[in-house]
Amino acid sequence: MDSYDTQLAREGEDICRVLDLPKHVRQITWMDRILWHTFDSDRCSFGRVVGYFPAQMKGRLEPKEWRPIMASSRILRQIHGNPPVRSIFISTLALFILFAGIAGLVIISAAALALVNSYTQGQKTLKLQADLLAARVEGRQEFLSVLRKIQTFVLTDIVKTERRGFRRHFSARPSLSERIHNLELFNEG
Repeated sequence: MDSYDTQLAREGEDICRVLDLPKHVRQITWMDRILWHTFDSDRCSFGRVVGYFPAQMKGRLEPKEWRPIMASSRILRQIHGNPPVRSIFISTLALFILFAGIAGLVIISAAALALVNSYTQGQKTLKLQADLLAARVEGRQEFLSVLRKIQTFVLTDIVKTERRGFRRHFSARPSLSERIHNLELFNEG
């Protein structure tokens, strides 16, 4: 690891300490995609000891500026295992309707769309909640500053996400604007 990666790993370790998480960051890997997963410019993810970061963002943010993004990612990973009861209920109901074959193809298609939409919107909500929890740890203004800085890079994936229309209902990824707006509404009191 170069000095940038070493500093980033230290910041990741500190995030684990602040959030009282047992998993640690010992290695940093920069990737654009792995199999079907594309690494979004405004996110990072973690394995057991490896932090995965979007290759196109290497060096664009100071290691300290990654802290709110890392905190959000770590918090999301902690709460992701506990999906909201509402999502489970809606998913179960949609599956029951789907398997029961109560209606024709049109109704089944609508139920499938509702199921997908329910799941993706639940995932999007979890990601936005993780951002709010990270803002409590790292500071709202600091997090907003980092997201706004990423916005100035005009990266392809960010622009594409901002421009999606109807498809946004079927995406689990909040746009950068949605993340910023969510944090602007957050009251640190």
